[in-house]
Amino acid sequence: MDDSALIRALRAGDRRALEQAVDRYTHYLTAVAARAMGPAPTREDLEEVVSDTFLALWRFRENLDPGRPLRPWLAVAARNLAISRLRGRLEVQGIPDTFPDSRPGPEELAQSQALHRQLRKLVEDMPEPDRTLFLRYYYEEEPLGQVAGELGLGLSAAKSRLARGRKRLKALLTGEGGQAYVKPYP
Repeated sequence: MDDSALIRALRAGDRRALEQAVDRYTHYLTAVAARAMGPAPTREDLEEVVSDTFLALWRFRENLDPGRPLRPWLAVAARNLAISRLRGRLEVQGIPDTFPDSRPGPEELAQSQALHRQLRKLVEDMPEPDRTLFLRYYYEEEPLGQVAGELGLGLSAAKSRLARGRKRLKALLTGEGGQAYVKPYP
């Protein structure tokens, strides 16, 4: 029986036509559902989607057009049902009532403040024009070109001074009596 005859039989309410559609399209719909549900769908989810697809076929059999193939209609129905099932699973998981507190604790805050005080003192002890360059660029966040120009430095000279200064500060901070340097971002 071709699709046109199968659709006419379905529209007439022939349950044997539904059985034939199940036999003919189960493997195809399982593949469609598996692709729509992602890398590792469960067997139960796939079976549920396929059975819901055939249930939809039976419920909407009067709307089927015998002049059009059945396979695309089934594929769209299976894909939509698979996506709905995934959405339903996500809604069930929901959002937890509490989130872990990512803010630093008192000990971490104290260490951070001590490091900032130590860093500020080291910057203030730098010779001029490095001291002014560091303070205005890093603390006051002024544009490097503007700071360099007002200090009578070229842009490349200012960048070089900042690089040498950072290297010197890192050595002082990680050396004896200094705190271990930890990058703030990975």
